[in-house]
Amino acid sequence: MFAGTEFGLFVSIDGGGNWVQLKGGVPTIQVRDMTVQKRESDLVLGTFGRGFYILDDFSPLREINAQTLAEDARLFPLRDAVFFNMIGEGQAPEPTWTAPNPPMGAVFTYHVRQDLPADTKLVLTISDDTGKQVRRLDLPGTAGLRRFTWNLRGDPVTPAAGQGGPGGGRGGEAAAGAAGAANAAGAAGGAQAGRGGGAGGGGGAGGFGGRGGGGAPQVPAVRYRAVLGKMVGDTVTSIGPPQFFMVMPLPEKNY
Repeated sequence: MFAGTEFGLFVSIDGGGNWVQLKGGVPTIQVRDMTVQKRESDLVLGTFGRGFYILDDFSPLREINAQTLAEDARLFPLRDAVFFNMIGEGQAPEPTWTAPNPPMGAVFTYHVRQDLPADTKLVLTISDDTGKQVRRLDLPGTAGLRRFTWNLRGDPVTPAAGQGGPGGGRGGEAAAGAAGAANAAGAAGGAQAGRGGGAGGGGGAGGFGGRGGGGAPQVPAVRYRAVLGKMVGDTVTSIGPPQFFMVMPLPEKNY
């Protein structure tokens, strides 16, 4: 349940029993109107004097409860990812636009109960329907509710002896913004006057390299499986249930 008030946006994940303010880039401002984009699970806010905000994909809120927050880590369901050629794409020239375009790729939301030990990595393993690993990413293992984007590229190919490495590119993953969090409930952050990740209390924005991938090939449009794991040395132990999603080309008409 969402409530727009004189002093911001609030959410309840227990049917109205408790309410938590959603911040994540949304200021303390009067929320005058709200609507839900059902296909994308986006929440759109109209405010007094500060433009409009979009909370991208609030569906992880449906899975946040005392049980999931008590687990060592939890990867929440995600929507399908679309890919497109970013060459030639540009920001809209409208001068009142103040938010970045949404990232291209699969956007994951996950929660870590407490900081992992120094000798333990938090990794995300993505595999196809045959069980073949297509990418393994190193994630921040600090406590909080976080959101990041996978750029839909596989593990980098190791060049043969005497050959140069793959060509340069955009590098590894970039954090799409921490999912906004307040108290233990947490929630995904909004973006001003458009779409994008907002910085929130559950984790920090910023890039992280994963295992590289600027010159790695783009993965094909099929179904994928993603699972969190703890990695000590070369041993990976899975944490929590896997999540499944599709990668698909951008539809000709996306409206």
